[in-house]
Amino acid sequence: MKFFSKTHKGKVRSGNEDSIYAGDYFAIVADGMGGHNAGDVASALVVDSIKQALSVIEPMNVTSKDIVKAISGANKKVWSNAKQNTARDGMGSTATLAVFKDSKVLIGQVGDSRAYLYSDGVLSQITKDHSYVQSLVDSGQITDNEALSHPLRNVITRAIGTNIDVECDFFAQDISLGDLVLICSDGLIACVLDDDISAILSEGVTGAADKLVNAALNCGGSDNISVIIASVEGGQI
Repeated sequence: MKFFSKTHKGKVRSGNEDSIYAGDYFAIVADGMGGHNAGDVASALVVDSIKQALSVIEPMNVTSKDIVKAISGANKKVWSNAKQNTARDGMGSTATLAVFKDSKVLIGQVGDSRAYLYSDGVLSQITKDHSYVQSLVDSGQITDNEALSHPLRNVITRAIGTNIDVECDFFAQDISLGDLVLICSDGLIACVLDDDISAILSEGVTGAADKLVNAALNCGGSDNISVIIASVEGGQI
């Protein structure tokens, strides 16, 4: 695996509440909850906690249970930290963790940070947002296009650290040599359409992370923007 990453505070927010990590065989995007206390602290705790949890497991031995356990542990760490510091009460974060193993990407997700697969020129979303507008789409009340401009599109229905326990979704996706896996915060997808993401990735992985962030900045940059691109290349996956 080879990773390319970029994070930016955007044009509107005073700081960056996103935290990211990419290395060896896994990658994490955590988006601290905007408008809440210490979102940057929450996202950093998520990344640090997951890194610690996976560091004691041999890469080829990681299972779906390990991924869910790592995210659940991060949830408890954020929850406990907030309860011990009233200034951080209510802080939270998304968490999307991608582990690359045995020609697959294993993904644990809470919130609306997404994972996509780009394969043979086709971009497909792997994860499913835990958001209010996604629930409206699922129930048929609005369309996917209407969701893009819905006034409540930033409201998430599940987050790390807001409750003592959290439900983590798990996905397993086959990957092949030449594929790209994109993990991103909603600062990218809020204004950069899937077709535009696909067009950028079609130009090659080198520089793609910068191009994706710049695309989000060019359409307003109203939120923090984070992207990680994992490129499946070389003699091993």
